Amino acid sequence: MDASRKKTVLIGIASSAGFLLLLALGWLLYFKLQFSVYQDELYDFSIKYPKTWKVVIHPYKNVAVVFLRPKDTALDTMQENFNVTIQPVPENLLKLDAYSATIKRQLTGTFSTIKIDEEKHLRWGWREGNMIAYQEPASHFEMVNAWVLRSDQAYILTFLGERSKYPQDALYVKEMIHSLQLH
Repeated sequence: MDASRKKTVLIGIASSAGFLLLLALGWLLYFKLQFSVYQDELYDFSIKYPKTWKVVIHPYKNVAVVFLRPKDTALDTMQENFNVTIQPVPENLLKLDAYSATIKRQLTGTFSTIKIDEEKHLRWGWREGNMIAYQEPASHFEMVNAWVLRSDQAYILTFLGERSKYPQDALYVKEMIHSLQLH
């Protein structure tokens, strides 16, 4: 291959790579602009949520906020939701490993046929937490729980939605989970 042809091929590759990079950055910017930030002064945290989701503030004791995804149609039987709950942590569970083991034991005890899809360790700044995504095969629901401990409180993030719709919600759920900031 002569030098002129090599140069043309390299320019084509560089142009394509640049175009793909711009396309990816454009998509990322578009995705990030779809979120607002919820600040909770009572429980001292903030979290991003999709701008189109409804916000219900402090609906129950220890429930800081519930985000409700708009229904796709009037025939939807359930409304996907994401909530942040703050619970006291007993002194014997103040270590993340002990707390996480208790959560997992409670989940598998409550839902005997639970199928765990994903389980991983998370970091929020210098704080560590865990996440479990799971389904109960007899139902059509997908649930994701993530938690982080601060002092003697657990911040529990929970998503509940229809399993068939979870693939379209997964990016939003993960962005919400990773955006949690404890102040």
